Amino acid sequence: MVLGQDQPNERRENFCINDTLYIQYDGLDQVTTEQLGQQLTNVDHGEANQQKVQLRSLQTAFTIATDQIDYYDRDVARALRILNEKINLPDQIINEPNSGQSTASQKKEVNLSGRGLGLLCEQQYEERSPLIIQIELRSSGVRIQAVARVISCTRVEPENSQTPYYLRLAFTQMNEQGRDLLIKNILFRQAEELRANNKHNLT
Repeated sequence: MVLGQDQPNERRENFCINDTLYIQYDGLDQVTTEQLGQQLTNVDHGEANQQKVQLRSLQTAFTIATDQIDYYDRDVARALRILNEKINLPDQIINEPNSGQSTASQKKEVNLSGRGLGLLCEQQYEERSPLIIQIELRSSGVRIQAVARVISCTRVEPENSQTPYYLRLAFTQMNEQGRDLLIKNILFRQAEELRANNKHNLT
């Protein structure tokens, strides 16, 4: 028996990639943190929410399929994406519990896993302080919301005048469907990078 070996789900959550996401985050007080945690935990219940989960899963499957088509025919893949955007236009915004804050999403380079993320940011946050975070996956447009805790927030060297801090966050509250979609996106991006590297090595 091997002690300390990661289980398959843990290994999947620990997979880490560099990606570009649309992201927004705000600090929270303790009361709001608890309320949002309860909302995120309970968001999976009910027929309406189950339908949203099914739509997200279908969107993810569609994205994977069109990316595979793109490998052989970019024009067909582009036409399918345009058609998908037209169909989804009335319902682009997926209703998630929110904190009532309205910080605009920013396009950010992040280091992402199923357990948390790291990114350069404009201001310093205290260790262990809670944040509400919303991630939009560029490949599918799916939005995932979570409560996170600050692991560290340190000055970078050499210092960047606009984003002088590197923020590391651990997800503490996220519904199961959101985490599953996040991990699927990470695995897909890993496979995409491997295909690109293999193609480059063959040329």
